[in-house]
Amino acid sequence: MPTQQQLPEAFPAEALQQARRQSAELHRLRKLDTPTPAQQQQIKQLHSGLRQFEQNTIRTASRLEKQNDWHGAGQVLKAATGVLPDNQALHSAQQQFSQRRKLREEQVRMELAIHRGEQLLQDAEAYQRLRQLQGPSVMTWLELKNFQRQCGSSVQALQDHGQKALQREHYALAQRALKVARRLYNHDPQQDDEQRKAIDHDLALANHRLRHSAPRTVRRPPKKKDNKRHVAELQQALDAGDLQSARQHLSRLRQESPESPQLQPLQSQFQAQLDIRVENAIKRGNDLYSQGEIERAVTVWRDAKALDPGNAELTTNIARAEKLLENLRALSAEPGTRR
Repeated sequence: MPTQQQLPEAFPAEALQQARRQSAELHRLRKLDTPTPAQQQQIKQLHSGLRQFEQNTIRTASRLEKQNDWHGAGQVLKAATGVLPDNQALHSAQQQFSQRRKLREEQVRMELAIHRGEQLLQDAEAYQRLRQLQGPSVMTWLELKNFQRQCGSSVQALQDHGQKALQREHYALAQRALKVARRLYNHDPQQDDEQRKAIDHDLALANHRLRHSAPRTVRRPPKKKDNKRHVAELQQALDAGDLQSARQHLSRLRQESPESPQLQPLQSQFQAQLDIRVENAIKRGNDLYSQGEIERAVTVWRDAKALDPGNAELTTNIARAEKLLENLRALSAEPGTRR
């Protein structure tokens, strides 16, 4: 497990130690055949504490990833899964993060290979100008061989990167890499005709995909519609805090008057109200959950999810709470609960 010095400051080691203690205590209580009401309440509180740790971990890792601190995000997830090895949400977050980091690393390495290839092309042009000035002996035999070797290696690397980009359907990046590879190919004395054909084939495929994937813009005369009524109804719903109606009016305005100058300000106003409403609902649900009011917490979260159906945090909270309610009902239904 990473040491305290290796973890980002935003993720203190005390949080790991607390989560480890909570997990151990929860494991002990789960082994009890007939937990008392006080112990059942303690189980709920431990669940709440570990769920909060899980959410804080994922949020911290996500924030670090957005700041391009990929190493820090990976260390946070690694440390958290080390403390809670059976936590499915943390394992899922770590797996998804690893996939994103792998793709990002491949992209960075590909951009680096393209940069190196472009630099070699610039060197080749400079050597050509020097030969025009001083004759063919401007480079020693060793310098020439070394440059040709670098060109050959760069061609192979760019070809490999281009093929991977084609498989991931990153056609623009593949096109860049293969274009540089094709130009460098002429500077490789050990020219392989099969390699040239393969590069040409992949480059043609990338060009074809880009042509057919480019959106076709069709110019249509602007539709002049009276959107004053939609704007007024939307503003009225926002002033009243009726976000369900506001969403409907906003969708209608977006469909019928996408160029309306009022659309963007109203959309921003709606999103701001929605963010505040959902954030308050999440906090309210968390408070109820911590107090053992699981069913009331689920109700609050479901009401918020109706306003923001795609909110991942609400979805996770509801699923976790429903699972806990199911476990508690199973414990209460077991025979021999009396002492």
